[in-house]
Amino acid sequence: MDDERPIGWWVKRLDALLEEALDSVVAAEGLTRRHWQVLHSLAGGVDQEADVVAALAGFSGDALGVVADLAARGWVDRRRAGLVQLTADGVAAHDRVSRAVGRVHRHTADGLSRQEYERTVLVLTRMVENVERALGRG
Repeated sequence: MDDERPIGWWVKRLDALLEEALDSVVAAEGLTRRHWQVLHSLAGGVDQEADVVAALAGFSGDALGVVADLAARGWVDRRRAGLVQLTADGVAAHDRVSRAVGRVHRHTADGLSRQEYERTVLVLTRMVENVERALGRG
């Protein structure tokens, strides 16, 4: 019976499904998740190549290689040394992918009230803090 599965199973299952859904969304634009992370960072105001690399340091892959690929697509302007910014086409691409990512987020919360969603996040946050504390990290 599914109700008897432990929370860890549900967390892993949700994570896997979210990863699959987001990978599908970015792949529809011919992108990887790393492309999306770079596009989103640039749309958020990051304009130094070094800051793009720093912002994405926790993720695998070559951030500067992705910036170069986005520049080759005409989505990123790298004319000034060390500075990067989205072009008009890059802004349009970010907007398209952002809307699709937003749909994934909305589908994830279908049938949940705002309070239920917020409570779920609060509970998961507290559980993470509890485990971190038990491991001596908190």
